Formats: sequence, structure tokens, C-alpha cells
Amino acid sequence: MGGPGQRSSDGQTAGNRGTGNVGQDQQNSSSASTDATNSSDGKNQGTTNSTTENPSISGDKGTTAGNDTPAFGGSGIARDGQHNRGPGGMSGNGSGMGMGGPGGGMSGGRNGNSSSAYATPMAIFAALFFGAFVFIAYRFRAQEWKLGERNRGLMLWTVLGVGFFLRMAIAPWISGHMDLMLFRNWATTAANSLSGFYTNGSSDYPPFYIYILYVIGKIGSTDAFSPYMSVLLRLPNILADIVTAYMLYRLASKRVGYGVSLGLAIFYVFNPAVFINSTFWGQVDSFFTMLIVGMIVLLVENRIGWSAVLFTIAVLMKPQGIIYGPVLFFELLRQRKIQPWLLSIGSAVVTTILVILPFSWGQEPLWLLDLYKGTVGEYPYASVNAYNFFALIGGNYTQDTTTLFLFSYHTWGMICIVLVTLFTWWMYIRSRKPQFAAAAALVLIAGVFTFASSMHERYLFPAAALAVLAYLYLKDRRFLWLAGGFSLTIFLNTFDIFYSSNSQDHYGIIWYVTSLLNVLLFGYLVKVVWDCSRPATIQAALPKATNIAPLSAE
Repeated sequence: MGGPGQRSSDGQTAGNRGTGNVGQDQQNSSSASTDATNSSDGKNQGTTNSTTENPSISGDKGTTAGNDTPAFGGSGIARDGQHNRGPGGMSGNGSGMGMGGPGGGMSGGRNGNSSSAYATPMAIFAALFFGAFVFIAYRFRAQEWKLGERNRGLMLWTVLGVGFFLRMAIAPWISGHMDLMLFRNWATTAANSLSGFYTNGSSDYPPFYIYILYVIGKIGSTDAFSPYMSVLLRLPNILADIVTAYMLYRLASKRVGYGVSLGLAIFYVFNPAVFINSTFWGQVDSFFTMLIVGMIVLLVENRIGWSAVLFTIAVLMKPQGIIYGPVLFFELLRQRKIQPWLLSIGSAVVTTILVILPFSWGQEPLWLLDLYKGTVGEYPYASVNAYNFFALIGGNYTQDTTTLFLFSYHTWGMICIVLVTLFTWWMYIRSRKPQFAAAAALVLIAGVFTFASSMHERYLFPAAALAVLAYLYLKDRRFLWLAGGFSLTIFLNTFDIFYSSNSQDHYGIIWYVTSLLNVLLFGYLVKVVWDCSRPATIQAALPKATNIAPLSAE
């Protein structure tokens, strides 16, 4: 959003779109880092120096624009952290700036920096994790553990504690993605003037997460915590990882045995796809996923008002939150009562007003609508580093106006969104139960990510948690395989972009395999959802007080 070279939705920046000037970009990134740290007006490094030396730093993905050929028709904007996996450019973690090292100092983003040094250990850990997952999921059968409540609690908090402190121990040593520079700049701007964040600056990020950045900015402005700013910026999402794992455990403890419940918590806490996003990349998808998981759980429990609150917050945090709106809509239709409609609408309106009010002084009445409208058409590409169907057929960074058979990529994407939504609605009606909400949300995000245009590598992130939720509500073991499968593709896509293993505009093996896997996983998901949408299946999956459902139940 915003003018050329200033802003981008969901935080991307442009950089190195040409084939040269890499060394110059590395020099420019140093001055950009200084501008970002010292900026008092929060214009995404839109100061005189940064404009002159480094034409654009924008969005929440935070890659930088070098002095070479501008990206995207001269606008200098790239989206969602694509440090130029696009035509003819460099890609991934960037060659310029990052935030890392002990105490959160600045360090480079690529080619021997502190982040790149951890690529091999991360890949080895992922291989061991997914190998263990396949072995356990294939061989293990749930048994009720003979443990007292105290010992069960001790084991749970040990798992959650180890996951938390491991992240906190690693975070200072990882330079992270350049998004952290944007988040740091926004945190400083918000701390200086929360109400003037949008009027004084040029950020296009929706308003909810600015409150989180405001708190971080206040804490980071103190002498005691300022050296640890990069860790503070990761902390909300590290905590969100732990909270989401705890929610999955609590829900599982009511529906399956203790061993499975603890295993699911371990699966999420130590999942490489989760780990690399919050701790290595430094992105906010974990916080967003926590909101979506909470929304689905509350919806199933018929707490419509609070579910609508979390949905509204999710949309006010990331525009792609709207993808999950149909799930709430389907449940409201299923209930066939006016009261839930009034409650959900009222909750959404009140939540929106409370969130946006502090930012609205001096703004036009429809400023928030204009903020979201600015994202439409900003990244007109079939795929923006999302390893999906369009990427599989060669559409990464291809203009979405390009014709593919009868229609353009964009038109095909819109057709697929409609078809996926209608299919999900049909399955929801067929199931006749709110317990189908998690599966519906999973179909929506997996289908939209796989077949819509303008998708980015991290948009599939909530699928791992939603697949676990779907297993807990529908008791079909195939959802556990889907949780593992989506975790694998999420990790491969994120790892490949973050570490720039494909630095030129050529297809690599990870690109092909991950894109194909996502297409196959969605096809398998459709089959599983079709089977599980039968009312008899839903009824059989409802928890019984006297029974503990085994892992192998389907």
C-alpha cells in the first residue's frame, strides 16, 4: 500500500531485482539500518537519506531495495519478504541487513552471516523431526498412561518450558529476516506516538499488531532492554507458539488419552515449520494462528460472540484473516437463529471500534477501508514465492494478467476461491455439526493457498494447527498425516525462501517437490473431508465421558 517505494501490504520490500550491484546493496543496507533505527517519523525509512541511498524499505517482510533496477514497474515494492525470488533477482534472506547476534545487534542477512550458519543444523533437525513423526504416527498406538495429575502437569510444563527457553536461547544468535528491521522501526514509531502512527508514518500494516509493537517499543526504549530488541520483537510469537500448543493439549485432554495429548503438544512446540517462522524468520504468523485456533475452538463451543471477537482481531491484524470468515458465516447459517447473528455482528463492530479508535484521530472516516483497499492489485502475480499450483506450472512472479488457457491467472484464482468456498459450505451443511469448523477452516486455507493468485510462502502456516484441531474434533487419523504433510511443505517453502537456496530465477528441486506436495495434499484433504462430513461420522467422533479415543480411530 501507499506510494511507490514506500509501503507494501503484509510487509514486503523490494531489492536486488536486477542482476548486479550486490556489493552496493550491502553498503546501502548499513545506512538503511541506521535510518531505520534513528527514524523518528516512522515512514519505513522514508527519510531523506534512506530515500537517496536505498530507495525503498517497506512492508512487514522488510527486504530492501538496492540501487539497481527497480522492481515491479519502477515502484520499488516487493511483497511478503520475497527478497527477490522474482525475475532475474536475488532471493530469500537478503544480502543486506538483519537483526541478530547476542543482544540483538545488526548483522548481515546472507552469505556467511549468523542466520546462514544455522541452515544445516536446522535442516538436520527437520529431517530428524519428520522422520520421527512418520515412525511414531505409523507404529504408535495410544495407551492410557498411569500417571497422577501432578506428574502429568510436570511433564506438560517441562515440554512447554523447554520449547520456550530453547527459542529464547536461540533467538539472540539468529539475525532473522529483514522484517525485524521494519517491526523495530514501527515499534519505535508507535512508542513515540501511538495515535499518530499512521498519520506520521507510512506503514500499511493493519492496526491490531501495532499495539503489540507499541509495548515492545516502550520496553525496548529503556537502557536495560534496548540491546535485546530483536528478541523482544520475537517474544510475542514465541509465546504464541507455546499458548497454541497448550490450547491443543487442553482440547486433546478432553477428547483423547493423555499420551496423545502430550504428543500433540510436543508435535507443535518442536515443529520445524513453527520454529523457523517465529524464532528464525521473526514473523508474526504464530500470533495470527493462535487467534484463528482460538476462534475455531470458541465457535465449536457455541461462544459465538467471543469467536467473532477473535476473528475480527485476526482480520485487523492480517488481511488474510478474511479467508476464515466463511467458517463463522457457515455456523451462523447452520444455527438458523437471529440472536447469534446480532451477537456476532455486534461483537465485530465493537471490537473494530475499540481497536481502530486510537488511530483514527486526524484520519478520514473511511481510512481503514482505504488501508485495506490499497492491497488490492498491489502484487499482481500468479504466485509470490508460494510453492503452490501456479508455482508448479511456472507462474512464480508471473503477471496475473497473463493468460492461462482461457482466462488470466487472476481469474483462475478467483474461480478457485469461489469453488473452494462452495465446496467447504457443502461439506459444512452435510456434516450438520459445528465440530466440522476446524476441517472447514483447513480446506479454506489449503485451497486458497494452493490455487489462488498472489499467495506468499507463509500464508499456509495455520494449516498445521488446524489439521490437529480437525483430528481432535473428527477423530480421523488421516488428519494427523495431513498435519505432518502440511508442516513439511510449510517448512520447505519457508526454509527455501529464508536461506535463498535458489538464488537465481530457476526452478529447484525443493520448489518442484513442495509445490507438487501441496497440490497432492489438498486433493487428499478433499477426500478426507468428504468422508468425514457424513453426519454419522461426526456423531461417532463426539467425545464420550467414559471412553478414551485411540490414536488409530478413524
